[in-house]
Amino acid sequence: MVLNGKNSILQRFVFELRYRYGLTYLDRCGRTINSIMRDQPEWLIKGGSPDPQNAALVSVRNGCNFNFSGMKLDTSMQQPSGGEPLSDPEIREFAEQTEILTRIVIDQLGLSEFTRIGFRAWYLFACNSKEEAERWILDLGYYDVSAKFKTAFEGEVETTNFTVILASHDRKFRIALNGVENQAQLNLGQEILSVRASGLPKDQKEVLLKQMKVRHRMLVNPDFAAMIDVDAFQEDPISVDPVDFIKTSVEQVENGLSTRES
Repeated sequence: MVLNGKNSILQRFVFELRYRYGLTYLDRCGRTINSIMRDQPEWLIKGGSPDPQNAALVSVRNGCNFNFSGMKLDTSMQQPSGGEPLSDPEIREFAEQTEILTRIVIDQLGLSEFTRIGFRAWYLFACNSKEEAERWILDLGYYDVSAKFKTAFEGEVETTNFTVILASHDRKFRIALNGVENQAQLNLGQEILSVRASGLPKDQKEVLLKQMKVRHRMLVNPDFAAMIDVDAFQEDPISVDPVDFIKTSVEQVENGLSTRES
């Protein structure tokens, strides 16, 4: 997705299903995990063993995380540090995994009443500074700060955060925009960037390749970025179809955000 001249970096996404009368988890947690691991051997228990509050598993295939309890279940994936942004094929694989796990939990816990189904995605747009991120967000034209408000305080807007909930025909969207600084990615090998091949008698090609790799890591894991955080959800859904809900949510989010580019 391209917005205002920048490519999006899909950093993370989460599926969540909340339900009523799931306290059979206390009796059937172990049986549910056994069923998952027997039918889908890619899943392993995290943290040694489940507890009365929550059971956590992780996929050895793609690093997808899964949690379930007496109140809800969720699956999530995150862009690895220094790795590529999450892609459309990964979303499809994630949706298929979510579908399988959801069906197992619904069956094992005897669930029939659901209070919320949601899919949330975090998109980053790389910037050179926090100030550039703030300007980029305002230039999208999605919202504006009233001149009357600025005059009241005799100042100029320096930082803004914008959050809105929109109701469409079949789901709601909570959309938040803000500038971020990626604290976890400050140490990305700056010392390699400062090395010049002309100063080294050997292995100059290797040094240049390292420089290129570090620059690429900084592009996919930017120190500063504008973030668009979108949570698509239905309350009291009549039916639960994770694959369809994830697919249609991604389509509606990306098509909706991209309308200004057309």
